[in-house]
Amino acid sequence: MTHELGRLEDLPENYVQDLRDLNLVPLWPSLRGVLPPHIPTRQTQPTHWPYKSLKPLLLKAGELTPIEKAERRVLVLANPGHGLDKMQASSAMYLGMQLLLPGEWAPSHRHTPNAVRMIVEGEGAYTTVDGEKCPMHRGDLILTPTGLWHE
Repeated sequence: MTHELGRLEDLPENYVQDLRDLNLVPLWPSLRGVLPPHIPTRQTQPTHWPYKSLKPLLLKAGELTPIEKAERRVLVLANPGHGLDKMQASSAMYLGMQLLLPGEWAPSHRHTPNAVRMIVEGEGAYTTVDGEKCPMHRGDLILTPTGLWHE
C-alpha cells in the first residue's frame, strides 16, 4: 500500500531552518524517490545485535587481547545472509563495535568508505579527523569522509 507522504513545504519554516542549521534533512518528503516501495532482492537478513549481549563479549576481548596485539579491538557485526566470513552488515555496510580502554588509542588510518562512529559509552575521549580534534561524548555521531586520516 502506497500513500502520499508529507511534503517539505508543509513543515513550518522555522523547523526546516532548525534542521538545516544542524545539517539534518527530513526523509519522509523524498522517501519514495530514495526508497521505492517495491521489494528489492537482497541477501541481507534482518538482524538484531543487542548491546546487552555484545558488551560482555567486547569487554572480554579487552581482557584477552591487549591493544598492542589488535591495533583495532573490534567485533564485526556480520549479517548471516552474507556469511560471517564476509564481515558485512549489509551489501553496502560494515559495522563494528570497538573497545578502547582508558589510556589506549588507535593508530591513525584512512580508507575509501566513509565512516560513521556512534559513541555508545565512555567519557573524556576524543578522536582526530583530518587534523581536527573531535571530543567524543555518549550518543555523539562522528562522520569521517572518505580518504581522511582519523584515529
